[in-house]
Amino acid sequence: MEPQVRRAIAAGSAGEFAGAMIQTSVSGIITALASGVALIVSGISLWETSLKQPNLQFYLGNNLAYTRDPWGSDEVLVIPLTVTNSGARDGAVISLEMDVKDATTGAVQRFSSSYTADASYFGSTDDVSVNKHRPKTPFAPIVVSGRTTFSGTVLFYPKEPKQKPLIGEKSEIEMTVRLVTTKPSGWIDELMATTPEPITVRAEVPNFLPGALYVGEFARLRLRDDAAKAP
Repeated sequence: MEPQVRRAIAAGSAGEFAGAMIQTSVSGIITALASGVALIVSGISLWETSLKQPNLQFYLGNNLAYTRDPWGSDEVLVIPLTVTNSGARDGAVISLEMDVKDATTGAVQRFSSSYTADASYFGSTDDVSVNKHRPKTPFAPIVVSGRTTFSGTVLFYPKEPKQKPLIGEKSEIEMTVRLVTTKPSGWIDELMATTPEPITVRAEVPNFLPGALYVGEFARLRLRDDAAKAP
C-alpha cells in the first residue's frame, strides 16, 4: 500500500483517503500509458528493421539501346535499370519480362532478361570469323537485401525465335517491363506482399545499318517520355 494511503487511514480522514486513492490511480494510469507507448514503439521498430515484407520498386534509365546478336541474329534491347527494396526482408527478382510493340503495325513480341553486361561489353565487339564473343553474364536471380538497391544493365532477348526482326529503322516502339518475383511463402506473407507495377515507355528508333549492329554498334533509343518509377 502506498505511504499516503497508509497515512490517510491512520489519520482517519475520509477526504485524505479518497485523495490518496485518486492520486494512486492517476499514477498507475500514467505508468500503464507509458508502458503501452513504449511497447508500440518497440513493435514498430521491430517491424521496420526485421519483419517488414520486401517492397520492390524499379526504375529504367534513359540510355536504352538496340542492337543485334550476330550469333543467332537475335534482336537485343539494352536496358539499364535500378531495383530498390524499401522493406526490411530480402527480396528476389527471378527474371524480367518485356513486351515490345511496334506502334505502327501493332505487332507484339515478348523479350526476357537473358544476360547482364558491364563496361567490358560496350568496349568490345563480336567477331564470328575468329569465334570472338563480347563478354556478358547469363542472367541470374537478383537478391535485393532490405533497405538496399541493385543497379545494372540487362540484355533482353526474344523469348521465341522470329525470322523477321520486329524493330526496324525509324520506327516507334512501346516497351512494357515487369519484374517476376518470388511467391509468398505463407498466407500471412501473401496478405502483406506487394507486387511491383510494370513500367511502360515509348521510344523512337533512329536510322541504323543492320550490318553495323552485328559487329558491335548500338542504336540509341530516344524516349518520348522520361522513364520513371511505376505508379
